[in-house]
This record gives sequence, C-alpha cells and structure tokens, in this order.
Amino acid sequence: MTKMRVIGIDYGLSKSGVSISDPLRKIALPYKTIRYKNENEFFKIILDICNDKNINDIVFGYPKNMNNELNEMTNIIDKFKERFESKNFNFFIEDERLTSQYAQKILLSQGISTGKNKEKIDLIASTLILQSFLDR
Repeated sequence: MTKMRVIGIDYGLSKSGVSISDPLRKIALPYKTIRYKNENEFFKIILDICNDKNINDIVFGYPKNMNNELNEMTNIIDKFKERFESKNFNFFIEDERLTSQYAQKILLSQGISTGKNKEKIDLIASTLILQSFLDR
C-alpha cells in the first residue's frame, strides 16, 4: 500500500505557496500558489486540494520571530491547526524562519528576478518547508 502524500503550506494573508510530496513521502514538489480573500476561502481551497489528492497530513510553515517568540501569524496558524484537526487531518508545523530569503537566493542563483516573482518565492518556500518536514 502506498503512503498518502503530504501537503506543505507557506501561509500568507492573501496568498500561499502549496507543495505536495511524492507518494513515497520522500520529495517535496511545488504544486501552486493560491490566492484568496479570507481565511475561510483559504481553508476551503486546502480542503478541496486534500480531498482531490487524497491527503491527510498537512504541514504549515510556522513563522516564529527570530528570537523564537510567537506572533500574530503563529496565532493564525494555531487556529488553522484546530480547524484542520476538527476535520480529522494530521496537522504539523515546521519552522519557516528564513525560508523566503532562501527561496529568493534560489531564484537569484537561476537569474530570475525576485521583485516580480513573489508567487514563485512563496511556492519555493512551501517546498522548502515540506522538504524539511519529510527529511526528518
């Protein structure tokens, strides 16, 4: 029996990068950047993706401050944890500090401008978050 895929999310207030693992849960693959108007629309979009792709494990980037303190965004992620767990999903958090900066470096190393490619940064960041989870 094949293991179920895992979804990884770099959450933002209006757009998020989404990556999905391969069926063996070894490699994080960029999926897409999604846009939405509010948290409820985001929640529904992720539920739809999970149902479509047979996903039960969700990994969110957890944006703690550099001094390890929680903030407004970590509070939002904590609320998503409750919502997804109430729908019987396994919910995991992965430290996402510096993933966006690393994603920018990846793009720059490929000669891709980061100014007009914010969605690519989110997408790569979600892949880094998910790969970090899978590697552990």
